[in-house]
Amino acid sequence: MSEATLLVLNPNTSEAMTEAVVSAARALLPPGLRAIGWTASAGPPVIKDRPSYDVAAAAMPALLAEAPRADAILLACFGDPGLAVLRERAGVPVTGLAEAAILAARQRGERFAILTAGAAWVPILTDCVAAGGASHLLAGVFALDGDGAALRADPERFRAQVRALSARARAAGARRLVPGGAAFEGLRFDWAEGLAVDRPVEAAVALLAHALPKPPA
Repeated sequence: MSEATLLVLNPNTSEAMTEAVVSAARALLPPGLRAIGWTASAGPPVIKDRPSYDVAAAAMPALLAEAPRADAILLACFGDPGLAVLRERAGVPVTGLAEAAILAARQRGERFAILTAGAAWVPILTDCVAAGGASHLLAGVFALDGDGAALRADPERFRAQVRALSARARAAGARRLVPGGAAFEGLRFDWAEGLAVDRPVEAAVALLAHALPKPPA
């Protein structure tokens, strides 16, 4: 029996972001399961605002059509553009980074905050949390002064911002912090004390691993 496959599907054109999420997923999957990545061949290089979000969502049918078949799919953009269409058409278990993180937060029942890259994401992610039924737990969405591409290119530039914004989240009542974006994967920061940091890829892999066919004993 061949290994069951989790497809990490990236709706932007950044191979580096795809590989960051794939690498994180591989480290989390149990033996006998594998993760592969697929990056959009056209579209925004980084999804950073409502227009680029809408472009990525509209392109989801074409992206799915060109991607390899898999046993489950992780949509590797926090905000989940095109998730409903992907789930409708894929024929396999699907989740997105935001959906999985919000579900995990709701199950924990603790106040949480989201750290994102760029102010344009704040209303989008606030809506995602509302759609996921967790608005009553959200202490806020806090935005770095720069998009995901800038964060990947120069993490050092954002270290002070990450520390300051995570402290603001803690002061707003958050007990847990979700780094909301594929751009955060593989990066290490000093967070404010008193915050548990919940990486979305961990929640997504945990959710999908249960749905993947189990290897023979």
